[in-house]
Amino acid sequence: MTEITRAESNSAEVPATEDLAGAQPEMGGDFLMVSWISLLMALLVSTVTLAAYHFWLAKPTAGLAVVDLASVVKIKETEFTTLLSRPNVSDEDRKAAYLMVSRIGPAIEHAVDRLQKDCGCMIVVKSAMIAGPAEDLTPRLKAMLGMSPGTEAQGGGVEP
Repeated sequence: MTEITRAESNSAEVPATEDLAGAQPEMGGDFLMVSWISLLMALLVSTVTLAAYHFWLAKPTAGLAVVDLASVVKIKETEFTTLLSRPNVSDEDRKAAYLMVSRIGPAIEHAVDRLQKDCGCMIVVKSAMIAGPAEDLTPRLKAMLGMSPGTEAQGGGVEP
């Protein structure tokens, strides 16, 4: 395109593109910039909203933990049987054994409640669990009940 300058031409004809290019910015560029800024602001607001919901409002899902109650009860059965099968068992020994047995149910219930509050999870009996990622809290339960974690029921227990 040839450029017409005012010095060469006596006419007042100037191409329209020259006047408009200097006077007004291009509309398409501004619209595109505003669109990108709007999109980025929407993404920022959405991200901040989701993060706020996640950290302040959403409650975490409860995990699962298992406890092997059968092994704990078997240990107590073995202790009961051992106390009563000794030679020269006195009436006081029998009373102590029966007192121990009568207190084991509430003691286990209290210990399991404490475990559940400590871990913030749902506790399931180990035999009810088929598969899946679940922490085994049996050693902690045994420690709460005053048993050593490695204690296993020796033979001679009463079978249920």
